[in-house]
Amino acid sequence: MGYLVLARKYRPRTFQELVGQEHVVRTLSNSLAEGRLAHAFLFVGPRGIGKTSTARILAKALNCPNGPKADFNPDDDICKEIEDGRSLDVLEIDGASNRGIGEIKDLRDSVPYAPARGKFKIYIIDEVHMLTPEAFNALLKTLEEPPAHVKFIFATTEVQKLPPTILSRCQRFDLRRIPDPLICAHLRKIADAEKIKIADEALLLLARQAEGGLRDAESALEQLVSFAGKNITLDHVLEVFGLAGPIETRALASAILAGDSSAALGKVHEFRTRHRDPVRVAQDLARHFRNLLLLQIAPAEAEAELGKAEKQTLLGLGNPPEKAHLLSLLEQLLESEHHLRLSLAREVALEILVLRLCEMRERVSLETILKKLAIPGSETRAESAASRPAPIPNPAPAPAKSSLSKSAPPAAPSSAKETFLNDPAIKAALKDFDARIVDR
Repeated sequence: MGYLVLARKYRPRTFQELVGQEHVVRTLSNSLAEGRLAHAFLFVGPRGIGKTSTARILAKALNCPNGPKADFNPDDDICKEIEDGRSLDVLEIDGASNRGIGEIKDLRDSVPYAPARGKFKIYIIDEVHMLTPEAFNALLKTLEEPPAHVKFIFATTEVQKLPPTILSRCQRFDLRRIPDPLICAHLRKIADAEKIKIADEALLLLARQAEGGLRDAESALEQLVSFAGKNITLDHVLEVFGLAGPIETRALASAILAGDSSAALGKVHEFRTRHRDPVRVAQDLARHFRNLLLLQIAPAEAEAELGKAEKQTLLGLGNPPEKAHLLSLLEQLLESEHHLRLSLAREVALEILVLRLCEMRERVSLETILKKLAIPGSETRAESAASRPAPIPNPAPAPAKSSLSKSAPPAAPSSAKETFLNDPAIKAALKDFDARIVDR
């Protein structure tokens, strides 16, 4: 047998080996134990989180000896045939290349035939959203009332493209992105089994850049082994995938929060020298600011997600920035990400983005302006005046009307308001706000 990549070699074979999908495992296990089996299952979620693997495991559980049962032996002959794609009773169909009405008619014609060895005839359709509307219509009646020996298992990354008539006939399972700690633990098991030495910081960075996809993390680990051998450090991860790294990201974020454009551009030029990907730099910045915001709003959730070490590192950065400032930075980063991806000069686009982020420290929100426009103590004086009894008005003769009378001069503005409005930063903020109103 030829070489197997890590993602295939360590693919889960049983429900117990599935990573991060406990809600799906529990539901399917209870259904198998109680005999409450749907005739169609739909697994939904992003790439690399175990949709097809879960479909194969469910097929094994349905057709295993003395089944259906959740605690089957993956080394049984029938389970091995399903795992290797040799089972006559389990047909895996690629929805992207078999999407027409002709292929679905052939599938529908084979449905009445009984299974060869197992208890059920199982059809697994991957990327089912790629089927044409005509193919879905041809499948509809069979999917609603299939024979007792037939089970359908669908997998898709774009569930919004499925017709409601198909969704209503399936038992839907939404698989979740896998948390970073679980990915790290799984990669550590693989590294120990393959005798690979890799630092914990490198594992954490691999898990973060995989964005919840276990298969992506396994593929990245294999790429690192090809690059650095079986002794992998954090610098290898940064060099191969063009990542900024936590220390450099924190330094750039500190310069942005301080409004130090010179220091921030210096870090950007350093990233360019080290061939760091500008898109990943922006993503790392957004993650850092998001963690700072989460630490202020929900400290308990932040510790559970980031870990105690990362939490202490963020707390040691000094006084936390204002929430409004962090939100503005995150909004600017999210708005600029698409432009940064499509830009022909990504390094220049990143420099412009960083300069804008630095300038945001000088901007003042409209709410802050309105609060500062109120003279301190005016509310107290108004309340005390309202609490006093109103004086009895004395009748006074009406003034004589004259055509030469002039209007009274306007009251002099408050000195506090004048000082505030003459502030250069406030003037710049009001000008920026007026420009935004005109644009809208």
